[in-house]
Amino acid sequence: MTQVHHLTKDWYKAKLAELERLKNEELPAVLKRLKAAIEQWDLSENAEYEQGMEDRAMLEKKISELEEFLDNVEIIEWATMDTVGYGNKVTVERDGKQETYEIVGSWEVNIFDNRISLDSPVGLAIKWKKVWEKVIVDSPRWEYELKIVSIN
Repeated sequence: MTQVHHLTKDWYKAKLAELERLKNEELPAVLKRLKAAIEQWDLSENAEYEQGMEDRAMLEKKISELEEFLDNVEIIEWATMDTVGYGNKVTVERDGKQETYEIVGSWEVNIFDNRISLDSPVGLAIKWKKVWEKVIVDSPRWEYELKIVSIN
């Protein structure tokens, strides 16, 4: 069964742009270098030819994987402001300290930018919850309580 990847519209556009760049800029450049290496005739000891063939294979694999990935994408629709879901910015409180998280698809997670997935321990705990609800986060190390302060 094929896995569906949840992406925001912006992330999807970025991945499409990456695919276009690979196909329209990087692949033609590799093929041009490969053609120049082939024109040197002796392919048996031609390092440029060998490198060109490796670069071409790796790039074609990357393009194929990205195309397959993009074929199985579901664009995340923005959630309502009533409950926590994809696309929300959620402020939570723990021990008197507040932290704001943006809820994104698992491919867009960046813990340093407070972008978390609904599949993370915090995401699972606050998923579909409302403002001022208290939840228990079951993390790998311990359990702790959060209160949802706001949903934007």
